Amino acid sequence: MNLVRRFFLLIAFLALAAAHASAEETEQVFADWKDRVVQVRLMDLAAGSKAGIGSGFFAGRRNWVVSNYHVIAGLVNEPGRYEARYVADDGQEGRLELLAVDVVHDLALLRTDGLERPPLGAAAAQPPKGTRLWSMGYPFDIGLTIVEGTFNGHWQNTLYEKLHFTGSVNPGMSGGPTLDAEGQVVGVNVMGGGNQVSFLVPVRHVVNLLSTEVDGPASAERIDAMLTEQLMANQQALVDRTLGGDLSLARLRDYEVPGALADFINCWGNSEEDAENRLSLVYYTCQTRDQIFLSNSLSTGSIGYQHDVVSTEVLGPLRFWRQLEKRGYFPRLRLGGDESTVSNFRCQSGFVEGQGLPMKVTWCVRAYRKLDGLYDGYLSATSLVEDRQALQTTLTLAGFSWDNLQRFSAAFLEGFTWDP
Repeated sequence: MNLVRRFFLLIAFLALAAAHASAEETEQVFADWKDRVVQVRLMDLAAGSKAGIGSGFFAGRRNWVVSNYHVIAGLVNEPGRYEARYVADDGQEGRLELLAVDVVHDLALLRTDGLERPPLGAAAAQPPKGTRLWSMGYPFDIGLTIVEGTFNGHWQNTLYEKLHFTGSVNPGMSGGPTLDAEGQVVGVNVMGGGNQVSFLVPVRHVVNLLSTEVDGPASAERIDAMLTEQLMANQQALVDRTLGGDLSLARLRDYEVPGALADFINCWGNSEEDAENRLSLVYYTCQTRDQIFLSNSLSTGSIGYQHDVVSTEVLGPLRFWRQLEKRGYFPRLRLGGDESTVSNFRCQSGFVEGQGLPMKVTWCVRAYRKLDGLYDGYLSATSLVEDRQALQTTLTLAGFSWDNLQRFSAAFLEGFTWDP
């Protein structure tokens, strides 16, 4: 046998040995820690059946379970309609009581009724990039599953801290743990992006949640107060981070406009010809990379804005301005919510002149019904300096105090100039 053939046989043997060792390690991790992971079911009491599923794991105390907030959000949004239950790996079932939440980091702390297990520990430090990890949970209601993957550091330039896990976190695994080889929790499964791209809540936020003072199941009023306090603190930090320095500006034809105001705001642009209406359009859109889940219809804690420069070579001024009005200009960056969660928008219009650029501005605000002191704001503005070219812009702010809505919108409007 020649040396080349021996070399490739050796490579093949080593690869098989590594694969076998990896399979053995995965089998061991599953065997050691499977009893610490439960399925979390949101039960509709009227229907007597599950309305949603997720996962959870024992942490902090022998009867405490950590999951995602979005898994049990129905308990908060519609108290009395739902009940939370667990199903253990051996088939045991029972009720779960909600103790506390961290809505900003999508975490919930619950207590089991009749089942105790040793809690999982938290990893003392973030592992090196490339470390093998194992995610556990109940995907698609098909039973407890373990997924092998690798740690790939933090999700860069996102507003709410998440870890990048290269493995398949599928629906139903939300709230389950991702473990290292020693069974220590590195993060909590929170979302999958497809193609082996998934995200985890860092375990340090679990540690903070476990330190919450708990004296029994939390009332609906107590949870609402907790949400309000957390979201108020979050929006203040968000505004301070965004407006802490000089505004970043972008050039859009003859206009300077607010650009990427922070590293967690993602901006992109495009242009097109609207032949039917004989308009030329240049778009510039910016949006925070993440937001906070409140309900299936409503998310909060985000900033979005879009600038459009609309121009024509052939339309006269009157027909051009009719086209601008025809566009309607309701924002592409839409806000969710319904009558049970938010009030109707109340709007007022007027004229402002920031840095020498007169604009017609409409400003609309709506209130959160159960989260006192929090509002959504929507601003739209159109420049008034040219007959065949105009800047139209929108700004949406989700989950801000009244003072910070005014502070942010005023700073935003100061960021526009016209320099033909």
